[in-house]
Amino acid sequence: MKPASRRIAFFVAYITIAGGLWTASNWWERGWATKDSESSISPNGCYRIDSFKPYWVLPDFLHPMPHPFGDLPPKWFVWWGNPAFLRLYDHRNGDLISETEIYDAESDGGQLHWGNGSGNVWIGMIRMELNLPDCIGDIPGKVRREQ
Repeated sequence: MKPASRRIAFFVAYITIAGGLWTASNWWERGWATKDSESSISPNGCYRIDSFKPYWVLPDFLHPMPHPFGDLPPKWFVWWGNPAFLRLYDHRNGDLISETEIYDAESDGGQLHWGNGSGNVWIGMIRMELNLPDCIGDIPGKVRREQ
């Protein structure tokens, strides 16, 4: 095999292995994630939020960091302070409702706010939509009380 052919074969093998590891990492980062803190339950008892730390084998700078509002492209090759993602559950039966992107809890995270009637929950700059229509009190302005 000629030296140029060896270099090309090595380069192709390197790209294939690196691409395979990165693809697998995107799968197992959520599948093997560890729970990061205690659950937070909504004031009306309908919702539960759990925070998770992703399982990353590759260094964190190889994972793209999404913008918290999703309107800008993700940043590549940045150092993460505290990678995390959230899962929103129906607290009454344990069904998963939604899941956030992986974000940097150090810079984008913050205090939990249950929406104050807006229909959204905020964790710092991260928004999750509360979407169970049968939870009375989630959107107080839209609930009609019988007299």
